[in-house]
Order: sequence, then structure tokens, then C-alpha cells
Amino acid sequence: MTRHGIYWIASYPKSGNTWVRCLIASLLSGGAPVRLDRLADAVPSSASRTWIEASIDIGTADMLGDELRAMRVQAHREEGSRRLCMLKVHDRCDAELFPPEVTLGSVYIVRDPRDVASSWADHMGVDVDTAIARMADGEWTVGRGMSSLRPQVPQRYGSWSGHVVSWLDHAPASRLLLRYEALLADPAGEAARLARFLGLPADADVVARAVRACDFGTLRDMEEREGFAERQKGQQRFFRQGRSGAWRTALQPGQVDRIVDAHGDVMRRLGYGADAL
Repeated sequence: MTRHGIYWIASYPKSGNTWVRCLIASLLSGGAPVRLDRLADAVPSSASRTWIEASIDIGTADMLGDELRAMRVQAHREEGSRRLCMLKVHDRCDAELFPPEVTLGSVYIVRDPRDVASSWADHMGVDVDTAIARMADGEWTVGRGMSSLRPQVPQRYGSWSGHVVSWLDHAPASRLLLRYEALLADPAGEAARLARFLGLPADADVVARAVRACDFGTLRDMEEREGFAERQKGQQRFFRQGRSGAWRTALQPGQVDRIVDAHGDVMRRLGYGADAL
């Protein structure tokens, strides 16, 4: 029997979502190499205007704010009711936006916020202090009042801590937590967990091929040869370092303190506690 419904592939920005989407795309094709220019076909962004318009066959050029949100909810309901979808999400969890009745489960990818800060600063083209301040803003939303020419609709991230708690404590249906650091340490084991959760081929050979196809160096070389649509204007590369603990040299002590002050409780809950400071 064909499954219908949505798996949300969710994370705060710069936490490994694209890497996981690449793994899913490869697993869907039996471990085949990934094409970055077709990644949105395998795991679209639910905030993409193109995806929303294709899902509900309605143009969004003249819509802003509440109208766009309503169209996005409609796209989620309609796509989830007629097929199996895996959708990229950076918004914090919201039961209205992500309807429980079409939700099969959620994969939540989390990364040490100290590493997120420097990576996100590079992605946004801002300094690290600005990135840290935004990560502590419970109302932080991207794209409010954006032009209809922009490719994505507004998304509410909120704070890093609030984002994590919203998905781990309030997401509907089953949940799988993937830690970025665990993906680095044991990519085959974590990719197998991901495959089993999503009901994808999880035999050792397929998983091994997918892991090789999605090796960080392989993806970075592919981006350098072919480009990547998700790289921001002015950003040197999307796939930057692919490691954990870079914050130790990238951040100043005061910046580390601000992150820990804002997010210490949730960091400790996830294993990013005092022993990792």
C-alpha cells in the first residue's frame, strides 16, 4: 500500500540539513551519486515559492505575510494527502504550519550552537556577534516583507534553544534526533538509522554507497565544479569545513560565554555541556 504523508527534515540553519538531504537523495536512488542541482527535487524546501506554487497550482507573486503562510499550509495539506513527501524545514515547529494529520514523523538535526554561530555568520554575510544575537532572538524571522521576486517565503526561526525545544518536545508523530557530531563520527551508523526511520533501503551496501557519495569533500568538490543554488550571494562556498569544534578557534571567549548564557540548559540536554566547554 502506498504511503501518504510528510516527513519533516528540520533543523536550525547551518546544522547539517543539506548534508542529510544529500544522504536521503542518495538513499532514494540506491546509493547513487548526488546531483546538487537536483537536490530540491528529492527533498524540496517547504518554504520554496516554486514548490508551493507547483503543489497548489496558484501563483504567489502578489502575496505577502498571512496570505503566503496560508498558501504554504494548504500546500502541506494537499501534498501530504496525496503522496509521500520529505520536506526541508528551517522554521521552528508550529502545529498550524506543519499539520499533524499529514505528518508521518520528523528528523531533527542538531549541531553545537557554538559551531552554528560562525557558520551562520558566514552564510548570512554578517559578523559573528550579529549571528549570536539573532540566535538568541525568540522572534527572529527571515523574509518579512520580502519581495515577491525572492525564492522563499518568510520563515520564523526564533532562538536556537526555542527551535530545538519546539521540535523535540512538540513535533507531531515520531521523531528522530540526529546530532551533527554523530554524523561526522559514525556516518554509516547514523545514515542507517535515518534510512530505517524513513522506510528507505537500509542494507549495508546501499548505506555505504550513500555515505561515500555524500562525503563532505566530495560535496565540496562538486560545488566548486558545478556551483550550488543554495550558496548565498557573496559567500565563497556553501560546504565550508564539515567538522565539529571549529568554534574553539573561530570564537572569542566572550562570544562563547554569550552563547552558553543564552542556551546552556538546552546545550547540556543535548550533550554540549560543561565537559565540552
